[in-house]
Amino acid sequence: MRAYDWNRLPGHEGAGDGRVRRVVEGDRITVLRQTIKKGFPMGGPHTHPHEQISIVMEGRARFTCDGESAELGPGGIAVFPGGSLHETQNIGGGDLTIEEIFSPVNEMLKKYAPK
Repeated sequence: MRAYDWNRLPGHEGAGDGRVRRVVEGDRITVLRQTIKKGFPMGGPHTHPHEQISIVMEGRARFTCDGESAELGPGGIAVFPGGSLHETQNIGGGDLTIEEIFSPVNEMLKKYAPK
């Protein structure tokens, strides 16, 4: 077993993209908690092979997947099939914090996970 506290994990900031990321990785899943600062874009529509579940913790988000959109606040959940074209936008008046679960492990996020 490995045990972590989100509040004690180091936050990794992107290259000026207004995001702070914290990552925990299991054998078959990756969990990402990220805060998107007000006024910063999320990077636009993209695809990846992973199934993704996004949960809004704070703020308000617009999730779009294959042309369908939903606006969700705290407790809202969006499920993206692997390979789908999707994006997340911060549409609230402040920061947006979301937790995202990826299966299988998201290799691009490995560098942020504790060793």
